[in-house]
Amino acid sequence: MSLDLNTPSDGYVYVRERSSVQILLQRIGTAERVALDTEADSLHSYFEKVCLVQLSLGGEHYLIDPLAGLDLNGLLQALADKPLILHGGDYDFRMLRASMGFRPRGEVFDTMIAAQLLGFEQIGLAALTERFFAVTIGKEGQKSDWSRRPLSQKQLRYAVNDTRFLERLADRLHGELSARGRIDWHTESCRAMVETSARSCTRSRGDLAHQGSRAVDPPPTGLCARALALA
Repeated sequence: MSLDLNTPSDGYVYVRERSSVQILLQRIGTAERVALDTEADSLHSYFEKVCLVQLSLGGEHYLIDPLAGLDLNGLLQALADKPLILHGGDYDFRMLRASMGFRPRGEVFDTMIAAQLLGFEQIGLAALTERFFAVTIGKEGQKSDWSRRPLSQKQLRYAVNDTRFLERLADRLHGELSARGRIDWHTESCRAMVETSARSCTRSRGDLAHQGSRAVDPPPTGLCARALALA
C-alpha cells in the first residue's frame, strides 16, 4: 500500500518567529525523545550551512528556519540533553556542529546504523519506511537549494517526512535488534558515530555532495560489517 504524505492534511509547525521558538522549547522540555534531521545547501554552496532543522516529538512536527535570525541557543541546549533519533546522523551532527556549535549529550539512536546491524540490503529512510509501514515517501527534495527563501510548500512537506516516522521506526528496529542480541552493538556504534562527528566538522566537497543527496548507502564498517557477516 502506498500513502501520499505530500498533502496539506499532514500538519507541521514552521518555526520562524520568537514565539514559536518558546513554544517548541517547552515541548522539548517535556518530550521523552526527539527525532532530528537537517537540510543543508552543500550541493549549492562552497561554504555549506544548515538551512532547515526538522524535529518530531510525540506526534508533532516542527520545521525550524535557522536563517530567520532567531536566537536558537536555548533550544539547542535543551535539544542536546534529549535522547535523539536520526537516520544517518553522522552528516547531520557534523553540519550542526559546524553551523551552530551543537553537540549531543544524550543518547542517540541511529536508524541507519540499526538497519546495517540487522543486515538489511536497503538501509535508506525511504526503503525502511516502505518496509515497515508500507508507506512510500518522495525523494524529490533531495537536490533542492535549501538556502533560498521562501521555501515552497512542496519543500516543507518533503522535509517533514524525514522525521515523521523516525520514532515509530526506532521502536521497530529496537525490537529487532533486541531479538537478535545486538542492542549493545548498536549503542556502541552510535556512540562511535557521535564521537567521530565531533572530531571533524568538515569533509571534501565530493563527500558532502554524496551525503547531501543521500541517494547511495555507505559501506558497512566495524560492528556493522560484523553483523552483516552473521546475518
